[in-house]
Amino acid sequence: MASTGGGSQDSEHRVLRAAAHHAYRDVAFAKDWLWYVTDAALSDDSAGSGDGVKTFTLPANVNNVDAVIPPDRVTVTSYITPAEWKKLESWSLSVGDPIYWTVMKDPALPDRWQLRIAGTPNGGSSGFAYTYRRKPQPLRYMGYETICRTSGFAPSGAVKRYGTSANYPESLFGVYPYSAQEIIGVTGSLVGTIPSGAKTVVSDYLDVSENMFTAVLSCAEVWLARLMGKNVEGAMGVYQRDLRMAMESDVVAPISGRRTGTDRYPDLQAPPFAGSARQLGYYSPSGPDTGV
Repeated sequence: MASTGGGSQDSEHRVLRAAAHHAYRDVAFAKDWLWYVTDAALSDDSAGSGDGVKTFTLPANVNNVDAVIPPDRVTVTSYITPAEWKKLESWSLSVGDPIYWTVMKDPALPDRWQLRIAGTPNGGSSGFAYTYRRKPQPLRYMGYETICRTSGFAPSGAVKRYGTSANYPESLFGVYPYSAQEIIGVTGSLVGTIPSGAKTVVSDYLDVSENMFTAVLSCAEVWLARLMGKNVEGAMGVYQRDLRMAMESDVVAPISGRRTGTDRYPDLQAPPFAGSARQLGYYSPSGPDTGV
């Protein structure tokens, strides 16, 4: 939409918005991106059938769960399938046994997941945490709506950009790039200097990392051609290339930045990657893949 300036007709505008929404969704769910990894504490638990089973309604933004972390270093947690969880539900698990967990659809809510635990945690279920991949923030305002350019419009969490007294702000590659921007409701998020009498534009932000951004743009071109009944082969080839490059660059802690010869703190355990090049096998002769 930034490159086309919107459409002169309402039908064109709707196609552009649909292409942006579809591309945003497709790229966000194409891979378990590191950008969406986060953590939280278990809450809103309810007792199961009296045998130590616990159920937790997960937040609405949960896409998938990585692991359940107990509050101590003794308790062992292990993922099981829903069918295995149902079998363990009829057993009497005592304190000290592993804590088994699974994720199932919440029967009471149409768009929520439930985390279900089989086992008897030491001290109850308090203190348990979990890591998960969240869903991206949905798009609602794209900056081209009339309300987005209305003075005083300030939805919490949206991005507000400032232009000049004569022109509305555009992106950095636009003809009139913004002079300042901030996230509404977030203290200290203002970047740049606000000109006097500047025109403003409010929009939701793309909840993607920088390495995912180009893939979103390419996917939007695919959807635009698809919705307008045009040939998508060329755009699809570019999108597949950009998506592959985004996946390859989805790294925030490369091994090259973590390799060290010292012990880890505070565990004081020798890291598995420490040692000389020969100890690591860099210059050792290749052996058979099937073992000795």
